[in-house]
Amino acid sequence: MKKKSLIPGLAILSAALFSACEKKDIFNDNISQGNFSMKVNDSLVTVTKQLTASLYDSTGNYVLVISGLTASNQGLTLNIVFPGKQLKAGEYKLSATDMNFIAWSKKLGTSDGYSADDVALNAAASITIESITETKAKGSFTGVLVHDVIEEDKKTVTDGKFEVSPIIKMN
Repeated sequence: MKKKSLIPGLAILSAALFSACEKKDIFNDNISQGNFSMKVNDSLVTVTKQLTASLYDSTGNYVLVISGLTASNQGLTLNIVFPGKQLKAGEYKLSATDMNFIAWSKKLGTSDGYSADDVALNAAASITIESITETKAKGSFTGVLVHDVIEEDKKTVTDGKFEVSPIIKMN
């Protein structure tokens, strides 16, 4: 008799425990706070959603990738390589060997993207890290973006700024 009266009580207790558990949402749990913006040919591009900052542990280096979307689904990405896994303030430039780059997609899913990732195409990226820890980064950037298909189509980036936290550490 006691077993029968315990079963409904245990069922209610189990349901209460499982409903109290908060499910993890990989999209909401892996979002940074802060700001990320730039001017492209004097037109402001500001990330307003899905801002993320991820620190990747690469062979011999750390790589910080900051990305997000604008309200009109333009994509913005910044890539900074920290040689010797030394997170430190300073200037990081795109070169033939260092992949410190800027990328901008005017509309996701189209071939209307620009990037500063190839110095042979006269692209340029200069990223200044003002402060950085394993959980927070702040800095500015400028550059020259080259269209992904039409190499002659270039855009100038000015007034690039970012301040993000937390930084999600990836292995």
